[in-house]
Amino acid sequence: MFELRAIEKRFDAVVALNGAHLQVQPGEIRALLGSNGSGKSTMIKVLAGLVNPNSGEVLIDGEPVKILNGQVSRKLGIATAFQDLSLIPTMSVRDNILLGNEPRNKFGMVDKKAADELIDSLLKRFKIDCDPDAYVQTLMPSVQTMLEVAKAVALKPRLLLLDEVTASLHYDEIEVLFSVMRELKEEGVAMLYVTHRMNEVFQVCDTTTIMRSGETVTEGKMSDFTLDDIVYYMTGQRPEADAAGSVEHHVEEKEEDLVLDVKGMSVFPRVRDLSMRAYKGEIVGIGGLQGQGQSEFIRALLGAEVIEGGTVVYDGKEVKFTSPTQAVANGMGFISGERNREAMFPLRTIEENILAGKVAKGKLFADMRPKDNHAFANDAVEKYSIKIGDLRHPANSLSGGNQQKLVVARWIAMNPKLLLLDDPTKGVDIHSRQEIHRILRQCADEGMTVIISSSESEELLSVSDRIYVFYEGAVSAVLAGENKTPEALVAAMMGMTE
Repeated sequence: MFELRAIEKRFDAVVALNGAHLQVQPGEIRALLGSNGSGKSTMIKVLAGLVNPNSGEVLIDGEPVKILNGQVSRKLGIATAFQDLSLIPTMSVRDNILLGNEPRNKFGMVDKKAADELIDSLLKRFKIDCDPDAYVQTLMPSVQTMLEVAKAVALKPRLLLLDEVTASLHYDEIEVLFSVMRELKEEGVAMLYVTHRMNEVFQVCDTTTIMRSGETVTEGKMSDFTLDDIVYYMTGQRPEADAAGSVEHHVEEKEEDLVLDVKGMSVFPRVRDLSMRAYKGEIVGIGGLQGQGQSEFIRALLGAEVIEGGTVVYDGKEVKFTSPTQAVANGMGFISGERNREAMFPLRTIEENILAGKVAKGKLFADMRPKDNHAFANDAVEKYSIKIGDLRHPANSLSGGNQQKLVVARWIAMNPKLLLLDDPTKGVDIHSRQEIHRILRQCADEGMTVIISSSESEELLSVSDRIYVFYEGAVSAVLAGENKTPEALVAAMMGMTE
């Protein structure tokens, strides 16, 4: 049994853990839940040896242990699959999996045959279709995530820590992962599972520990909790009956309110003959299985991908932006779910991150007064309830949900005519997600046009007025009103339309 008792951890004046506790038994899959900033990631890092607590105990089989670093953690039988991947992009799949875990023969040399057998068995078990000698950086993000988990499983751990690993996976890959988890459970492996996708915990987890503000607020069998219970324990509030997305919105399709009209767009290699429309004050959802052209379409509108065919009429004029700078200057905004890679400057201050959109849209050598900049950033923080210590702190000091609200605040503060979002709530807790949805609905009510691509069906059905479903680079269905149902969405994602 693995147990954490009365764990406390402070980062300067910030209290990350305040007497938190949890335990997980062999052959048990335990969900570790909480809003962003609740302390669950710090708990994972304590077990992984990345964070040393200020006080408290870690016990394995009833015996206290000191997990001083990652190497000690692995020796104690703990393996971790991180959301921010630990893979080395410029190394091959084979080398990443074997790094530090190479099979040895009796002479202490690497046993190449045993190594090949290990790689082949792992790729087969996780149904990963890739060349073992391919560089990791050439693979799709979802494949990289599956390799991250496979690498952890290759260590044959007693305790497997899974930190938001499904955030970049899609349906078929998640089912493979869950199948492997159930096999590991039968083998007696203990697992601690962190996710913000609430439907998943009911599918695969036996028990749960729920955290809030660095404390363990409750724990028990998964079957004893409802979704409303989980939200209550995570936030301290019961879900509101009129939460964002629960009311159906209808936008009249008037030609004078047409903001975007795309006809026959082609973007190599994913998008072919794609057409869609978006009106003023409308939230348009984009759904589909992974890799059906959603990201390429959004980036093509933004000028980050080359449009090879078709026309784009934006704000009454035919356009073909060749760079995001042009798109932003013409009233577009862009929010990505890949915060660290595309949306945020982690080491720059919170204030600088908020001002980045204003700088991008402004004129070269424009006058920017420190007092005005500070007021602009402070207003955005207050308006969108971003929990910060100080505007001068680095952006990566914030929790994941507050980081994403920071990115949302940056662009909405610029009041764009058209706001493009690509999986914006990936890895964001349910409470922060509802807040972001509320902000988007408020913006739409004030006349902004919003196009949001999401990998989660529930999010699309909740926040969108209409949903364009992509299948093999084209629109397979447009769902609205009574036709906007989970069944119709799944059918269209699979290309099962009349």
